[in-house]
Order: sequence, then structure tokens, then C-alpha cells
Amino acid sequence: MKRFAYKVPGGKLVCVKVQEEAGIIKYIQYTGDFFMAPEGDLEELEARLFGHKTEQDSMKKTINDFFSGKKTVIAGASADDFAFVLIQALNKDGN
Repeated sequence: MKRFAYKVPGGKLVCVKVQEEAGIIKYIQYTGDFFMAPEGDLEELEARLFGHKTEQDSMKKTINDFFSGKKTVIAGASADDFAFVLIQALNKDGN
């Protein structure tokens, strides 16, 4: 399991736990002290990313398209911050 936490400058904490196998996301969970409306969009994003290839540009596009398409309001963070923590976690060595 890989983890990464990021304090958005002037914003909130965004954390992710992710497990990948053979370049595919097998588990993902975002946490932190950010606010999101509607709240259910976080679970939908995680479901969308489950089974996703770990190719950075594709993950970033999926996250940005998800939030812009749903018109999700994120207070204290952005779609790019969610992509950043995921990419950083997957690039870490070890647990």
C-alpha cells in the first residue's frame, strides 16, 4: 500500500492510499480535511479510478474530467491536487 499526503498551499490536506498491481489501481482511498460537495462525488471518483491504468496523463485527465463534468465544488483543494497526490503516491518506492 502506498500513501502520500499533501498540504495544499493556503488550503487543506489531501491524502491518498493506493495499491496497484501490474499497472492497474486495485485500491484507492482519498482522505483529508478538504470539503467537497456533493460529498458522494469522492466515492464516485474512487470507483472511477479503481481498475484504471496508472499512466499519469490518463489519471490526471480522468480526475479533471470527473470533477469538471460533475461540477464538484472542492473547498481548499483542486482536481489537480487530487491528481498530484495520486501520482506522487504511485511514484514512491516501498510502502
